[in-house]
Amino acid sequence: MFEKFRSRRQAAEASHAQAKSEKSFNEALSAWQASRDQAASLLATATSGGGAAEGLVLHRGEACYGVLQSCSLVEERRGQGHYVGGSTGVSIPIGSLGGRSVRYRVGASRGHYVQGTPTPTSVATGTAYFTNQRIVFVSASQTRECAFSKLVAIDHDDQAGSMTISVSNRQHPTVLAYGSGVAAWVDFRVDIALAAFRGDLDQIVTQLTEQLASIDASKPVDPSIAAPVPPTPA
Repeated sequence: MFEKFRSRRQAAEASHAQAKSEKSFNEALSAWQASRDQAASLLATATSGGGAAEGLVLHRGEACYGVLQSCSLVEERRGQGHYVGGSTGVSIPIGSLGGRSVRYRVGASRGHYVQGTPTPTSVATGTAYFTNQRIVFVSASQTRECAFSKLVAIDHDDQAGSMTISVSNRQHPTVLAYGSGVAAWVDFRVDIALAAFRGDLDQIVTQLTEQLASIDASKPVDPSIAAPVPPTPA
């Protein structure tokens, strides 16, 4: 009887261990697949050669590597100002009327107007295009074009989900806001677009190809598949 109990307990423990192992494998496989899908998608974008861009007239030889809708154009706007000052003077009695004293006031006022504090404000919502020649923002009321040939700097703020673009032919930088949820997507498209403009896209493609190969080599192994038993020497 004791042997039967021990046998059932061992079977239950083995079953539990197998279920735990399968769960762990499935979770690892799911994470690996998500990582591989992302790497494959990045490589496909880098090797796509770009394409057309609905809503934007492309220049000769221009190709679009990304279109982002619901993007905001941000500019500094001053809040409401206020007047700061005071008045001085004297009041001189000049007579009475109906039993009440009538006085004449002579005075002066001094003061100045204080402008409101500049605050980053969304002035338009539209679509951003990332091509191998420029970054363009288009909306119903505002349009901005930042040509790579005049690019001075690009600053990404992934935490805020925004990008500041400075070009030599515009006094103030262009600030686009899109949220932290798509910041990585935007960063990659800008990197690809700039690399295509500079002619060094092959370097990014090589890196992405190596990354995908590394991910493929790290695919989890199903523990239910027994390892082959080496042959016994004669």
